[in-house]
Amino acid sequence: MQANARSLLAPGVTYDRKLIFNGGRPVVLHIIRTPPPSDLYRLRPVRASGSARRETVPAMQQRLSGRATPVGVNGDFFSFETGHTSGLFLRNGALSVRPNRVRPALAVGLDGRLLMDRFRFVGRWRGVGTRHRIHEVNRPVRALPQVGLFTRFWGATTPRARNAVEVVLAGISRTEVDTDLTGTVVAVERGGRTPIPAGGVVLQARGTERPTLRAEAPVGASVTVRLSVPELSAGPLDGIGGGPVLVRNSKTVRQSGQGFSSGTYAVRHPRTAVGQLANGRLLFVVADGRSSSSYGLTNWALAKVMIDLGAVAAIGLDGGGSSTIAFDGRVFNNPSDGVPRRVATGLFLHYYGIYAPATNRTILSPNGDGVGDRKVLAAKVVRRSNIRLRLLRPNGSVAWRRTGMVAPRWLRRAVSNPRMADGRWRWVVEATDAVSGRETRMERTFRVNKTLGHLRLSKTSMRVRPRRGGRLGITVNLTRQARLNVVVLGTDGRVRRSLFRGDLRPGRQAWRWNGRTGSGGVVRSGTFVVRVTARNEVGTVSLRRSVRVVRTTRR
Repeated sequence: MQANARSLLAPGVTYDRKLIFNGGRPVVLHIIRTPPPSDLYRLRPVRASGSARRETVPAMQQRLSGRATPVGVNGDFFSFETGHTSGLFLRNGALSVRPNRVRPALAVGLDGRLLMDRFRFVGRWRGVGTRHRIHEVNRPVRALPQVGLFTRFWGATTPRARNAVEVVLAGISRTEVDTDLTGTVVAVERGGRTPIPAGGVVLQARGTERPTLRAEAPVGASVTVRLSVPELSAGPLDGIGGGPVLVRNSKTVRQSGQGFSSGTYAVRHPRTAVGQLANGRLLFVVADGRSSSSYGLTNWALAKVMIDLGAVAAIGLDGGGSSTIAFDGRVFNNPSDGVPRRVATGLFLHYYGIYAPATNRTILSPNGDGVGDRKVLAAKVVRRSNIRLRLLRPNGSVAWRRTGMVAPRWLRRAVSNPRMADGRWRWVVEATDAVSGRETRMERTFRVNKTLGHLRLSKTSMRVRPRRGGRLGITVNLTRQARLNVVVLGTDGRVRRSLFRGDLRPGRQAWRWNGRTGSGGVVRSGTFVVRVTARNEVGTVSLRRSVRVVRTTRR
């Protein structure tokens, strides 16, 4: 398994890109590890915004970014036609879509433990008579006779249903589970397309349930609704549909009988999964697929990957073109559609502490040459907090600070002082939540290295001839002794010519390139890059300049 260096996204949140070989085929994995769910790191399902009920994962995260720093993946399977999800949607203890009868779902317990299984649904309503069953929550009532409950989660109006009877209830603002919800009948309608009131619900009855609803829920009557998911009676906060369950008790799960076809299991596709380690930490994983660079995985292979990564429990989510993994609006994988697909839901860990993004350049070189002269440091606060921001010099002394109470916002500081000392600088951000008193901290580092500067080419476009080649002058300023490597890169990024390698003293340095490769041949037309790299006790710094080469036919 080949891996890139692990990168820090937020406190305790890291990202890895790994290349594995499955059945002899390459597969690229994108892995995000996070702290366990808690008040500071809340795992929550997110619904798409807008009337189309579909939105890309990065768009969802950007919409949420002012209230949290979100990281995660796409969510449940959904209808392309309507955007409605196929399984459970439970948020803050309010049930918006009942569990799918045959497919599993994921729920988050109050202790941060993930529960993955098929869950039952029990719904009841009662008017002036006895209790009666509710069969659906925000799904069309297909079978007869049945009763469905619709909230604004479904849309502005109920679905069309010929001969259906509908009762509009005011006074039920949240469909909390395991709670008696009482509303007042304000209207009785027929046939569907009934407006769903804000702060209310609509009961829709079909078949022989119609006369019962009409008789026992007249206008002005009180109607009590109770919704329950028995397996989740311990009080999980949030839940989302998905499947199949991949891992349970650190072992792969037999995937038949979970409501998916064998073709769905056995064929390589892009895949999305979420898992939990024994210590409570979470794994978000996406496997790229449908390309020669990454062939995707079967669900069985995905389960083995999750076990290899340490998951004691794991579940799949929607895959294929829907598979997307992102952090605060930045997508890491290569969606098979070419762009992130608009999906119905996402599953994100919301981080509520102070956040500092990675600096825009890892090396700052404020020497006035227009390259790496300026860096913008930033911190984001999503809750009213007492903040402490510090920029620390390589010797640990404070170069700049800011303290005080701030409302949720971005805080930025530009640095570009040519007198900044060479070495490793630290950007340290801390915040104390004004309400909870919770303290959070994050640190980013960058290096100041003014060893190299003012790389200049004698021309931006160079003509070369098949026998004579060309002529390009290259100069650079060196402020301290360093080992230099000067090369010319081709359009594919490979080295076409090495011009110099060795130690040099401070001063102006110059070289010439005659338009030839290392083997002596004259290059063809294209854009080439001159790269100068300097290494010394301060670190490594590189400068690049492009030149357009035009090969003429004259000899």
